[in-house]
Amino acid sequence: MLQLVVGPEARRQISQSGLQPELFDKVIAASGGPKWIPLAALDRHLLYQFFPAEQPLSLLGTSSGAWRCTTLSNPGSDAAHRRLQHAYIHQRYDRPPMPAEVDAMCEGILSDALGECAPAICDNLYRQLNIIVCRGRHLNDSARRGSQLAGLAFTALTNLARRRSLSMSWQRLVASTGLDTPFVPMDDLPTEAAPLDANNLLPVMLASGSIPLVLSGVTGIPGLPPGRYFDGGVTDYHLDLPALQRGGLTLYPHFYPHAAPGWFDKKLPWRRASTNFDKVAILTPDPTFIARLPRGRLPDRSDFKTLDSDRRIRDWERAAELGEALVDTFQKLVQDPMPYLRSL
Repeated sequence: MLQLVVGPEARRQISQSGLQPELFDKVIAASGGPKWIPLAALDRHLLYQFFPAEQPLSLLGTSSGAWRCTTLSNPGSDAAHRRLQHAYIHQRYDRPPMPAEVDAMCEGILSDALGECAPAICDNLYRQLNIIVCRGRHLNDSARRGSQLAGLAFTALTNLARRRSLSMSWQRLVASTGLDTPFVPMDDLPTEAAPLDANNLLPVMLASGSIPLVLSGVTGIPGLPPGRYFDGGVTDYHLDLPALQRGGLTLYPHFYPHAAPGWFDKKLPWRRASTNFDKVAILTPDPTFIARLPRGRLPDRSDFKTLDSDRRIRDWERAAELGEALVDTFQKLVQDPMPYLRSL
């Protein structure tokens, strides 16, 4: 039910040493809306069972991946992640929502998940939390829907020609709880760094999940340069980052066996991750597991439109329940990873 899709250096080290926690110094989690739901139990097992509590790790996420990483950085308890799972699944809209309504819903989800844990998360000595957000530039800095549409169209067209053109429309920013993050600097796109603490954790989380046109974007975030901040997945949808080549291996619990660099690269198969994933191990469900899920596919944002709330919630709860079996498979994988290895 699981496969371990690896880059060349990750394959070499895992083949030689097995799947040992000490091989890894980074864990990353991608954008993708509700696709993470079947991975929820595996997330908790990795961060609270597989990795020792006092092993230093840098966690990095965008959008819902940032929400996962944040709650998984709560020391000593997976309760915040469980609250995130419940609140995320049980969000309900009785009609197609306006951005302000989605803003309020997402802020409520994050508030419920965090509870009183923000200081403990940000002060965790062994789990450095990193969240990517995107500051809109020019038309993308506007609160007006028409301007945002034009800005996104410009982004899509220029990105077709060259990924580096994203910097004309968006500024990548990495907010980190540690002073020495492995994710800054990066030379693929201009990258700024900012502090992440208990005072700005919630708005940074909200910004990283603020899909343009769906949510309003977040302004006035303490500690960040002025501007309107949106989903980190705009620039880094599946985290194809040069920083992953530094240090130890990266463990990537993911819903796909491949990675698209940015949101605008989703439909561009020639932009799949390669060199940057030399030291990455993607832990992902295989097709036999996906086939068992409701409707034979991962949960998706389109479910909000195609299913009524009661049916969607039942299906997403079932997907989370089925995902608990991935923990058992992972424990077998740890004993002998070789049958599960696939090359990127």
